[in-house]
Amino acid sequence: MISVFAYGVMILGLALAAWAGYESYRRRPASGQSIIAAGVLELILLIQSVTAVAKVIGGAHVAEPVTFFAYLTGVLLPLPLGIYLARIERTRWGSLSLCFTAVVVAVMMLRLLQIWRMGNVNA
Repeated sequence: MISVFAYGVMILGLALAAWAGYESYRRRPASGQSIIAAGVLELILLIQSVTAVAKVIGGAHVAEPVTFFAYLTGVLLPLPLGIYLARIERTRWGSLSLCFTAVVVAVMMLRLLQIWRMGNVNA
């Protein structure tokens, strides 16, 4: 895993959550820009996941490999679901679902980084 990417994902996830939460507070559906931002965040997540798998194949040690790979695949699922719900629910609840999924991604990335660092003390 790339720590800078992990921290970036957490920051971007929380920023997207704040943005979508504010749209929900204003009783507006998710904007096209917030949906595009979620797509960019998903692309960054995909790059991070591929990099982590490559590092493990290359010999990096992971303390809890089953948990790590479960989180690594699971972190890719919430944002597409949030984008889908935001697109079909053109009310404030679509924005709120995107907000929730962005927070889930940030928390899952934090947990992934913790698991990675348990096995790689110098990471």
